[in-house]
Amino acid sequence: MATTANITPYKHKTKQEGNGQDPSSQGSRKAKSSAFDMSDLLDQVDQLLDADRQPSVAYCANRRHFGSKLLELKRLQAETIQAVQPVVPEDDFEALLALTEIPKAKAHVPPLTAEEDALVDDLLHTPRRGPISQFKTAVVEHKDIQKLQPETWLNDEIINFYMLLLMERANTLPDAPSIHCFNTFFCSTLRDQGYDKVRRWTKRVDIFSKDLVLIPINRSYHWTLGAVDMVNKRVSVYDSLNGSHDHAIKLIMDYLDKEHMDKKKTPFDRSGWTGGTTRGIPQQGNMSDCGVFACTFAERLARKAPFDFTQADMVPIRRRMILDIKQKQLSI
Repeated sequence: MATTANITPYKHKTKQEGNGQDPSSQGSRKAKSSAFDMSDLLDQVDQLLDADRQPSVAYCANRRHFGSKLLELKRLQAETIQAVQPVVPEDDFEALLALTEIPKAKAHVPPLTAEEDALVDDLLHTPRRGPISQFKTAVVEHKDIQKLQPETWLNDEIINFYMLLLMERANTLPDAPSIHCFNTFFCSTLRDQGYDKVRRWTKRVDIFSKDLVLIPINRSYHWTLGAVDMVNKRVSVYDSLNGSHDHAIKLIMDYLDKEHMDKKKTPFDRSGWTGGTTRGIPQQGNMSDCGVFACTFAERLARKAPFDFTQADMVPIRRRMILDIKQKQLSI
């Protein structure tokens, strides 16, 4: 015949041994003590459960003992929670509920209006062919706009169009820095074929007269943004995967040397110039949003705005980019 489990009666200590101190006056010590007591009590409850699974003449007594242990467990749990959390009146339901809420990510991108949302949905989900928008030298077709679906890599057409919109806005936005944006083929051409192949790309623009020069960079299927800050004399790379880009920074600095000599006929003065990969910036949480991060870095830099966006903002940003490309102007 099975017997009732042999369990040492549990007694919760209310005084510190040896000094008679009340644990309630020792907040953190009380939480620690309660945690140990609760562990001991849980072991006893487990023993009671094991005994309860075996028929015995002491079944009813065991059930009563088990119930008393559960009540003691709930009391200890309440004491522990009270020791580590702010005290909230029991009748303040809203305050108690607030303690259980998981903080929501703050939205930093203005939502589209209902009309704008409908336009974006139509562009994404209605099968069409041919151009959707053309601005200066850039053309985006319906097949290109699909690259702005969630978790899809951006192509050259989307990024080049967006860079032209950035330059156009800089011409009209009060107090905005003067900017020049190279297209997505600049850095790879410079890297693979040398300065002579890009020398004429600036025949109508003096990059040294600009406040900021932005350079989309693609290497190993990953988009980053190069930036030349003429005001603060710095070459930076903004990477949403936090990589190192010493080679790209050297490439851009060497380009400035050659470009200054070619256009200004004097050596480029490197004194005071620095370079590096910018750290502590928003990071992507997947392997497909690098192009959107690069464009958003550029958009914020072009109006001296903080990088107040995260991975959670990528879908709203993609949808706003669709709207901007269709309307041929930036909406923020």
